[in-house]
Amino acid sequence: MQHTVYYHPACHTSYSLLKSFNSIKNYAELVDVSKDITPAIVEKVLTVPLIATSGKFVYGGPVDIELAIKYLKGEDVAVDVKDPLESLGIAIVDSAAASSLVVSTGSLKPVLRFRDFIMAATGLNLDPERERKSKDLFDLAEKEEAQFIEKWRKKMVATLAYNLIRERLYLGLKPEVDEETVLLWLEAKTSFGRAGVPYFDRVQNLRVAAKDVYDYIEERKQKIEEKLKNEIEEIKSFFITSK
Repeated sequence: MQHTVYYHPACHTSYSLLKSFNSIKNYAELVDVSKDITPAIVEKVLTVPLIATSGKFVYGGPVDIELAIKYLKGEDVAVDVKDPLESLGIAIVDSAAASSLVVSTGSLKPVLRFRDFIMAATGLNLDPERERKSKDLFDLAEKEEAQFIEKWRKKMVATLAYNLIRERLYLGLKPEVDEETVLLWLEAKTSFGRAGVPYFDRVQNLRVAAKDVYDYIEERKQKIEEKLKNEIEEIKSFFITSK
């Protein structure tokens, strides 16, 4: 079986996987999505790291590193997803793309359409009872959408706040932002070309989401900046020395 691992060098989980599995190149093709957006768009990669086997997403996002390595080595692995809805929340929070879709629209529906992402990022593809549990998950997600968003929205906002500042730091920009900058960034995060760019009906939702992200940053900017600078130094030193 041919394995592919999609990763991004600025992703701490990607870094952890590559660092822990020094011979990963012997077991899988590595695709750095920071260098070319095309594979991520064409294959609908919403999270990294993401393991695909023979072109099918298997496991990704908030992965268990040891389990991921065992799978790549060809060992038999299984995951018991005890609470699929909880696993969905963790998967969305781990993905800036998924979080931005939910926060900016106030709905789970855009993310639920990415079934392959959900099956991989929740671990359900590695669960022997994936058919039953995935059906339960999608039924529950639809029925309990409002409660789900209320429970996880603040963590999604946090994910977006950290990702915005992380991207600015990697670009060599100052971490300070204003509300307008957050709004434009969030618009870009939830669109591709003209698709997804809000018209009148979605503008207010986007403004509310941007304000929440901005407020989160303002309340914790020193903590966010310090954490990210330490993370960036750790990751950069690994990828520089491993070239």
